[in-house]
Amino acid sequence: MCGLPVAAAPDLSPPLLLLDVGSGRVLHARASDRLWYPASLAKLMTLYLTFEALDEGRLKPAQQLKVSSHAAAQPAVKLGLGSGSRISVSQAIKALATISSNDVAVVLAEALADSEAAFAERMTAKAAALGMRDTRFRNASGLPDSAQVTTARDMAILAQRLYRDFPGHTDVFATRSFVFNGASHSTHNAILGQYAGADGLKTGFTCGSGYNLVATARRDGRRLIAVVLGAEDRNSRNREARALLDRGFGATGGAGSPLDARPAHATGPAPVVLGPSVCGGSVARASSGSVWPIKSWGVLLGIYGSRGEGNRAIARARAQLGALPRGRALLLERDMERGTSWKALLIGYRPDNVGKVCLQLRARNIDCVAQPPVVMNLPGYGKR
Repeated sequence: MCGLPVAAAPDLSPPLLLLDVGSGRVLHARASDRLWYPASLAKLMTLYLTFEALDEGRLKPAQQLKVSSHAAAQPAVKLGLGSGSRISVSQAIKALATISSNDVAVVLAEALADSEAAFAERMTAKAAALGMRDTRFRNASGLPDSAQVTTARDMAILAQRLYRDFPGHTDVFATRSFVFNGASHSTHNAILGQYAGADGLKTGFTCGSGYNLVATARRDGRRLIAVVLGAEDRNSRNREARALLDRGFGATGGAGSPLDARPAHATGPAPVVLGPSVCGGSVARASSGSVWPIKSWGVLLGIYGSRGEGNRAIARARAQLGALPRGRALLLERDMERGTSWKALLIGYRPDNVGKVCLQLRARNIDCVAQPPVVMNLPGYGKR
């Protein structure tokens, strides 16, 4: 039968890359130039710029950084820093590298730039300077933003440069726990302690990105970096990384392609092809039943580890509103890096009164972030 050839279906498998740092050669790759959401892998660039500032004397390890209301209001996972409190640079680095604190990411960003947005511009500029051609940053933490994208290749470049440029700082990526204000916090990176020679780097998760990991291990003088993006769960992410590292340490010779040998794009970056959300379903799991689409403005009070904590946060907030509208209580289940959490909100507000509600709550030391409908209806905002 004659006719035009049928194009092969594109491979939509999540991206992978295995790099031998010493030779700079890619030992294995799959879809390594497909754009993907970085999630908390973005914090690797926040740390790169922090290490750079330390080496240049613009920051000191013992320097105390003030926590702004914007930093304190970041959603979990976070250290729980209060607005106006302080944290040292060295503590901030440990919190970012181990438990991926979103509030700490903003503290560092604001210490190094006029605002988090300005810092994100510096992150993107540094990415370009390092050869991370397809990476764009929009915040210091990796929290969801449709314009914030990277690739497995670019993440390998960043990880490689962290070890080459800052050998005096990269021990922090091997930290398995640290203590802050009397509480012990354990790393999210399960590769540490489970894989021989593993000493870094970073995990990441959002509903849009799936489970991401940049892992590194050193054996017999060789360092390998494995990048896994878009895994369906933590266990498969870790299995894939271990399999890549095993493959690399079992290989001999100088096989592989140079890390910078990527296909040229005809015009600009590659199109965004992201994996399906891992957060499931079609019906909202919420305390008030099916709520989608949300048509009003809301106020986000925080993200909590249990339904009870979320309900108590809502009750505390409503009790402080006095004559102002108390809103409609809404508790959304959400998948996070360390398991299920609960997002506590009040909804039912208009653009002309939501700001007054937030000001009242902040005056009473209650976190509050105004949420427009377009944000609350994004995929992954809450389980559906």
